[in-house]
Amino acid sequence: MKNILTFLFILSITSVSFGQDRLFAYTYQTNVLNKGDFDIEFQNTFSTGKVGAYSPYVFGQHLDQRVEFEVGLGRKVQTAFYLNSELFNFGDTSSTELNQELKISFSNEWKWKLSDPMANKIGIALYEELEVGGNNFESETKIIFDKRWQKDLVAFNIVGKYEIEKEVFRDGANKTVAEWTHSSPVEFYLGYLHFIKPDIGLGIELRNNNDITKEDGWVNSLVFAGPTAHISVDKFFANISVLPQIANLHKTDAAPGNRDLNGYEAIEIRALIGYSF
Repeated sequence: MKNILTFLFILSITSVSFGQDRLFAYTYQTNVLNKGDFDIEFQNTFSTGKVGAYSPYVFGQHLDQRVEFEVGLGRKVQTAFYLNSELFNFGDTSSTELNQELKISFSNEWKWKLSDPMANKIGIALYEELEVGGNNFESETKIIFDKRWQKDLVAFNIVGKYEIEKEVFRDGANKTVAEWTHSSPVEFYLGYLHFIKPDIGLGIELRNNNDITKEDGWVNSLVFAGPTAHISVDKFFANISVLPQIANLHKTDAAPGNRDLNGYEAIEIRALIGYSF
């Protein structure tokens, strides 16, 4: 009888809150879609405040958007395809005009669930994503850990990336120069969610970005942290997080301030809206 009740408890929570694999805006969970299940997700990330004592910018805002088509393949594996756009509006000290950059890219994601966050002591999954654009290539590898209780969820991600990007800028002679940059950032994500109802959760997310470039080595170690919320209604779901940049734990010549407002903005807001078919 005890085993039957445990099974029914797991099944009830899974059907209500795990109809999709995303309950945070940034941090990933180990859950994957069942074979033949299909999700479509729209993600918008707005970041602003790229201004500071060590920043060349007098204005800077990003709007990053992703449309994701996700499908379960069975055997605890799922894949997804993304269309990405990155819009950067900025003004710097070299010009009195507002400038704009737009980048378009495509991504393919694979996720393999190794253990379950409820049936096992801890959930574990492996994740790989490849992104290709007109002037960039990126490989992103994640190790995902999570644990689910009746009303609480904790997730932790270790992320390693390899990025190649073409940058265009003006040199000291005011000539346009293009060069390829190589970087291998390491990131950590931690999310906690408390479910006040089976379909409503409130919590906190924390992100730590460590930029490591071929040219400058370990550039910074930035901490972002703020509130997060999840809600699901029938087959619709939405996640939102607000993450201000709190501190730079590793100051260097490239990022000497308490915050890095050259490579990042002061605050990020991410909204993820999806529908499960």
